[in-house]
Amino acid sequence: MEPKKDFKKFFQKMFDVPVEIQGVSLTPEEKARKNFTTFVDSYKQAVTRSGEVDEKYNLNLWDWDNLYAQSLEGLIFYSFEEEVAEVILWYVYEHGLAEEEGDYKVVVNENKFIIKTSDDLYDLILILEE
Repeated sequence: MEPKKDFKKFFQKMFDVPVEIQGVSLTPEEKARKNFTTFVDSYKQAVTRSGEVDEKYNLNLWDWDNLYAQSLEGLIFYSFEEEVAEVILWYVYEHGLAEEEGDYKVVVNENKFIIKTSDDLYDLILILEE
């Protein structure tokens, strides 16, 4: 049985009204991209929030956040080659500090890449892993 059909039957029976379920199935490649960009964006947002709390309230959370950050960094280095892991961590920690267009530039193997979004970062990683 298909999960969508099961849900549709369940809700139609429960509420006695026609139900339309819409959803998008992702390919494995799309799912990998989505998982990566969600992870990187969430990690970057957590780092940014910690900095904002320090700046706004003079409350340094780094001692608290450091164990969590070290765990995530370890997973990144475990999952990717060192060169790729370094670019990911640049994006998480330094990308948000960019002030000029040139600050988004990453040089890898003498090639220059502009990284503005986590999707750009993912595309670069695909290139580096080839």
